[in-house]
Amino acid sequence: MHKCLVEICQEFETVEDFLTKPSEEKNELINSLFLDFMEGFPSIKEEKLEYPKEFTHDISLFNEGNFMLVKKFQDVQMRYLMLSDFYDYVRLTKKYKKT
Repeated sequence: MHKCLVEICQEFETVEDFLTKPSEEKNELINSLFLDFMEGFPSIKEEKLEYPKEFTHDISLFNEGNFMLVKKFQDVQMRYLMLSDFYDYVRLTKKYKKT
């Protein structure tokens, strides 16, 4: 797995109780990780092909400025859920192992 994605997963592991005990600090971390994910994912070249189309499609549309996706991901909880889905996927497929 690409180094930038590993680093995002490692940082994501530090976020606990995001949905039940929100805080400004957690929001800032999720926002930062989300933007890193959206910027870093397109640069992983052929590795992108190993991920479900739902990830690649949403990331591509978001980065193109698609109104509906940009609006959807203005919500920090939606950003968290996107990262959570990605994290769960790479754990289940054993692309990433928790450190």
